[in-house]
Amino acid sequence: MTSMHPSGPGNLRLIFPQWQGAAGAGAVGSLPAGQPHQTQLSYHLGPALLQMLSPDHDGPTAYVPVSTDTSDAAVETVDGIYARRAVLRQLRAGLRVLSEADPASVVTFGGECSVSVAPFSHLAARYGPDLAVLWVDAHPDTGTPGDSYTGFRSMSLATLAGEGDAEFLAALPAVVAPSNVLHVGLRDWQDPGIANKQRMGISSVGITDTPEDTRRILDWLALSGATRLAIHVDLDVLDRRDFTGATGNGTRGMRVPDLLRIIDAVSDAGEIVGLSLAQHAPLELLRLRGLLRDLPV
Repeated sequence: MTSMHPSGPGNLRLIFPQWQGAAGAGAVGSLPAGQPHQTQLSYHLGPALLQMLSPDHDGPTAYVPVSTDTSDAAVETVDGIYARRAVLRQLRAGLRVLSEADPASVVTFGGECSVSVAPFSHLAARYGPDLAVLWVDAHPDTGTPGDSYTGFRSMSLATLAGEGDAEFLAALPAVVAPSNVLHVGLRDWQDPGIANKQRMGISSVGITDTPEDTRRILDWLALSGATRLAIHVDLDVLDRRDFTGATGNGTRGMRVPDLLRIIDAVSDAGEIVGLSLAQHAPLELLRLRGLLRDLPV
């Protein structure tokens, strides 16, 4: 279906369970009381489930070490970024893993949205302007430090495109020109990052559940001149009728058949060298863990 088979040559499967980019420690629904950060920590559990449910992979697999320390000191907001020290340390760790493996292509299981920054930056260093990025997400992720929301996930695409915290940018081996980035499925037009997205010149294609969406994406790709693609999929872009394992999604999102149709179409127009799945939040399993904690098991 796509030109990058999960067991293809040079392909690295990267497990990056980062949760610190999602600021805020509020519990959700029936999560056990008195256990802060459980919503965020669900992002730490999600990548393991994605890996377990995925087809067998006969290529290399690498893991980025991610702290689960939720102390006040560990998640302190510094320079407008929640848990800044942990996020920067883990970004550098991910880049070291990628530098050592030097893969030609990467599949990343996250974690919140910022897990795409390291692998896509690695691919940008390898392929230069021949790399285009499809950012399939309900939110722009083009915020900057100082915005009202301090989670780095909301700044991930802006950072990848060369704007943001200077120390984060200095860690990256390369950035992607905004003209080589396309938002797909964006629907949160009230997000503070929208103004920055528009100033940067990042284009968008909405999803109307018709082949016209695919044609517009293919037209954009042809104009970019890029022949290689990195695709970020935030699972909260999906319609709740198809998938409920993400936070913040609704019944006006992208249907799974439309997502598969788009990926199939672009794989015929270029080589997919990067694919990230992010924002898997298995909250029901955390609720189950709370039940097990209170049972005599």
